[in-house]
Amino acid sequence: MSENVLQDDLREKARQIVADVLEVDPDELTDTSSFADDFDADSLLVIEMYSRFERDLRIKVPQEDIVELDDMATVFEVIGRHSGAEAVSA
Repeated sequence: MSENVLQDDLREKARQIVADVLEVDPDELTDTSSFADDFDADSLLVIEMYSRFERDLRIKVPQEDIVELDDMATVFEVIGRHSGAEAVSA
C-alpha cells in the first residue's frame, strides 16, 4: 500500500509542470481538482504534461497511464509508480 510516498521535491516539480501546462498558479491545484472540469484541460494538454514528466522528471510513464491524469493525486500516484532513484536526482 503506497500512499503518496513521493518525495516533496518531486511532488513540487510535478505540481509546477502541471501548473505551467495549464497556465495556472501552482496554489490553484488541489489534489482533487479536475484538470478537465476545473481548468478546461483537453487531451493535448494532458499529453503535454505526460511528455514534460518524462523529459523533466526523467521517468518513463506507459501511454495507457495518460488517461489517468486528471488530478494531482493521480499525478503523484502515477509518477510514484514509475519513478526510481534516478528520477529523484534531476
